[in-house]
Amino acid sequence: MEKPKRILFLDLMRVLALFMMIQGHTTYDFLDLTIRDGHSTGIKIWTSLRGYTAPFFMMVSGAVFTFLMLSQEQKDGSNPRVRAGINRIFTLLFWGYLLNFPIYEIGQIFTTEGLNHFLSTGIIETFFTIIWISLTLYIYKAITNKEQVYEENAIKNIFREGALKHTQFRTSLFNKKYFVDEHRKKRLMSSVFWGVIISIPFLIISNVLTIEEKQRALRVDVLHIIALGLLTIMFVYFISAHKKWIMTAIFFILMLIIISMFPLVNNVDMSHLPIFVAPYLNDFETKSMFPLTPWLAYIFAGALLGLWLNYEIKQEHFEKRIGYKLALIGIGFLLLSYFGDLFERFYHGKSYYWHDSPNLIYHRIGIVMSVGAIMAFLSLVIKDLPKFMKQMSRNTLWLYVGHLIIIYQFVKPLIGYQTRFNVPITLVCITTMFILMYLQTRIILFVQKNNGYIETIKLLIHKKSS
Repeated sequence: MEKPKRILFLDLMRVLALFMMIQGHTTYDFLDLTIRDGHSTGIKIWTSLRGYTAPFFMMVSGAVFTFLMLSQEQKDGSNPRVRAGINRIFTLLFWGYLLNFPIYEIGQIFTTEGLNHFLSTGIIETFFTIIWISLTLYIYKAITNKEQVYEENAIKNIFREGALKHTQFRTSLFNKKYFVDEHRKKRLMSSVFWGVIISIPFLIISNVLTIEEKQRALRVDVLHIIALGLLTIMFVYFISAHKKWIMTAIFFILMLIIISMFPLVNNVDMSHLPIFVAPYLNDFETKSMFPLTPWLAYIFAGALLGLWLNYEIKQEHFEKRIGYKLALIGIGFLLLSYFGDLFERFYHGKSYYWHDSPNLIYHRIGIVMSVGAIMAFLSLVIKDLPKFMKQMSRNTLWLYVGHLIIIYQFVKPLIGYQTRFNVPITLVCITTMFILMYLQTRIILFVQKNNGYIETIKLLIHKKSS
């Protein structure tokens, strides 16, 4: 399979997004509050720039995923990016919830109180917990398995032909012999086994947590939004039968719907909904940092960018033309934001720009596009990135998870959550964090080179013993 052509300015944007993300979190959690929450010019600039980090990160993620998915499509309609994408979605959701989980409650599993909570759990609740955990594990293993079995093309056939019209799917759905296959049998037994094992601590902890702790554990952040965005991109890819003009129309409509819904649902009380659903809709009493509106709009804007780049890259002098077009698009969105705010002031008598106005979304999209134009022009000069920067940009997910674990699970509990520093020491913290992220990238590459963590551990033990 021919590797898709790399677009240097996308790599530059990923590096910039990574830099903004790491320095933003580190500064926010280590800088003295009297400085961080002050009104100095430097802090105002830093605060404004930090507001673009999440939109930047989401748009780049949507653009890169869409571009690579379209670039890796095979002549027979298959696409290896689908399996990789589903694996990425599960990984994003897993780490999204785990990073918000109150780790200190794990000790409750081994206490008398925890055991009593588990024993008092109803049979129906226990049964359904085991079922949904086992089913999730089975679907994940079935879709991401590397054996040449039925599941490899199941999604494509279901969407193209319809679930009940697809003979092999219909036969397997109503035929008990479907699970006689050795691979499926092992996968099913393994999923049920781990479903039972995982359900025990899950039921204990879920009954021990307070409402506030549950809200924190189930709040939605960047990883959840990117996961749902990528899932939507794949869904649109299938239902559009891979036709780019249909995908473009759907993404554009979805982006407008999400933007339009933002002012409507932003201040609506959703507390009557299930506690794991409400955080996705807004941040009203849910402690959610990134609800679907408006943040999913940035993923769809990125998907449109990826579709456009997939077309543009086939044209002559792509590198020279892309910068000017991105600049025009960016300026267009900024003007739309500006005149939209003027209309809002005229119609409502005041501006909702920094509250729940669609004009803020247009502004942020315009800024990201304008920065993309700068990166496109810069790519004409530098031609290529240093190797270590490429490696870090390709592992943004793990670096995102890694730096949050370092900050919130190690450093802050060790030095105290109220401990903060002046500007010079905070700069040292930021530099140290970048060094740690570089070392983490080297470890990731070493593990990948040796076919996973288990094989890497075996290799290290073998070297030590010899």
